[in-house]
Amino acid sequence: MDRSEALRLLALDRRSVPEGQEYTAAYFEPADGPGVARLFYAVYGDGYPIDTYYIPERLAEENRRGAIRSVVARTSGGDVISHVAFYRSSPPNPNLYEYGVGLTLPSYRSTMAFYRVTQLLMKLLGQDGIDGFYGEAVCNHIITQKLSKQARALETAVEPALMPARAYETEQSAAGRVGCMVYFRVARDCRRKLYAPVLYRNELPILMDGLNLDRELVVSDAAIPPGDGEIEVKRFDFAGLARCTVTTPGARLAGRLAGLEEELRRDDYALIQFFVDLGKPWSGGVVEQLGKAGYSLGGLLPTWFGDDGLLMQKHFVDPDFAGMKIFSERGRGIVEMVRKDWDKTKVEL
Repeated sequence: MDRSEALRLLALDRRSVPEGQEYTAAYFEPADGPGVARLFYAVYGDGYPIDTYYIPERLAEENRRGAIRSVVARTSGGDVISHVAFYRSSPPNPNLYEYGVGLTLPSYRSTMAFYRVTQLLMKLLGQDGIDGFYGEAVCNHIITQKLSKQARALETAVEPALMPARAYETEQSAAGRVGCMVYFRVARDCRRKLYAPVLYRNELPILMDGLNLDRELVVSDAAIPPGDGEIEVKRFDFAGLARCTVTTPGARLAGRLAGLEEELRRDDYALIQFFVDLGKPWSGGVVEQLGKAGYSLGGLLPTWFGDDGLLMQKHFVDPDFAGMKIFSERGRGIVEMVRKDWDKTKVEL
């Protein structure tokens, strides 16, 4: 079944979920697939960008493979009223999962359903190859930030103006681009070297505080080998976002950056992000190149590559720091750290 057929069937499904039913939190079973699809359709209509959650057989297969680990709240009548998951997404480290795709049927949002599915999901942490998780909590309200703190995750980075307002049209919760606070929790770790770029050697200990990571901090050499360098680019046209990784350093990387930016600005992109592997001795040189090209600090990404990562970013729209709603004192400190660095490098809009 493809997306269009799945949506056609969901549009024909007129059943409603009675309010006030008793429910239990449980790990996903294949029989829950249709209920999850109906839940996503009830909350997002046909606008959710990931096909898997509309297609029961695909969701069941992804859970069987371990690429997604879903938890549902299931009523006594078999209806799915809440869902949350760990799932593999952007990180190259397959044992670092993203925490998200959390939603609850509106008529059950005053219950403990989402709290219970989240508590059950967290029992998977540290098992079955799930060594840690991260989440991106929106900053147009503080609800998901509170939930991330309840999951004992810590703020390590911020992504101003990450997503367009139209991504939140169904809930009518955003008037402009929406930023995100990035949270991490690492349950299984080992001692690693972290090559700290000179530019951010003072910021990194602050971002690492409280994470209980076993790291040997080494100041990274800024030397870069000759050559063009290689950049891996993932484009998200809907979001006006590009996520990039320098896979091979090179002295002529600046020229490649200029060409990439010209192309993306021509396509009306709002944001370019770079993920730098701090397990590589040359990471400091790459960070220096990015800084000279106008990129600024986003934050720390623990175990992103297996080794830790550094997020750097360049905005072509107003990041709107003042409009971000931040729940915690730690979060506000990171936003201020990122804002100050952006002030040094901001481009003309």
